[in-house]
Amino acid sequence: MDLAKPAAMTVVLLFGMLICTDAWAQNPAKTESLADYAKLPICTLAPDGKSLAIEPCRTAPSKSPMPRRPVPQFIERMPQVKRAPPVAMPGMPASKSLESLTRPPGAPVPVTGCDSAGCYGANGVRYNNAPGGGVVTPSGKTCSRAGGLVQC
Repeated sequence: MDLAKPAAMTVVLLFGMLICTDAWAQNPAKTESLADYAKLPICTLAPDGKSLAIEPCRTAPSKSPMPRRPVPQFIERMPQVKRAPPVAMPGMPASKSLESLTRPPGAPVPVTGCDSAGCYGANGVRYNNAPGGGVVTPSGKTCSRAGGLVQC
């Protein structure tokens, strides 16, 4: 790969840029024109108020601390946001009485017939299947089923 030609072009371009910037930096006309501009009188209006009194003129120098413009300041109140009322927590289900926990379980009931939804006991009560392998009475009491017996 030949790098000589692109390198030479880059050197020529950079050299040309240096020459141009040096020529523009030494512009005496610009410094003379600033001195001439400073000698001009400050612009004022003619008595009719529609034209300048003396032309050419220069703009007036700014006041050393520039006066601040009076700008009205509007401070608006933040909108009032009402808090949401506290949400009541749901109540706990009634716990079993201590007496029912200490009472021994009832006698087992033999199963007379079963289907896919549950079984019928010898006492005529329907025991519906519950998740986890147990059964539930119509009153909602959970019971366990072992073979042909249901015990609540």
